[in-house]
Amino acid sequence: MTNIIIRKNKDGEILGFKLEGHAGSGEYGKDIVCAAISMLSINTVNSLEKFTDDNFTCDADPVKGLIDVKSSEGFSENGELLLKSFELGIMGVYKQYGNEFLNIKFEEV
Repeated sequence: MTNIIIRKNKDGEILGFKLEGHAGSGEYGKDIVCAAISMLSINTVNSLEKFTDDNFTCDADPVKGLIDVKSSEGFSENGELLLKSFELGIMGVYKQYGNEFLNIKFEEV
């Protein structure tokens, strides 16, 4: 099970996200749910680094299936768009595969 937390402020702006755990929808190397959420999260981090000047941290631990992205300053308009795209993608995976493999929570920070 992968637990996903999307952090938003009171205005609904995304301030980061955290993924932890492995989806377990298939054997190692054939887990399409884990591959999908990994691709979405890694691409989001890479895009934030390449296309914005936003200050954020990203902690990762592949063994734990951990990716934790945080910004205390918030994200620019472009950064917010990238994070909304991440949220859209994650929600699409959730709708396709249900809560058997993913647990998504929204946290106000």
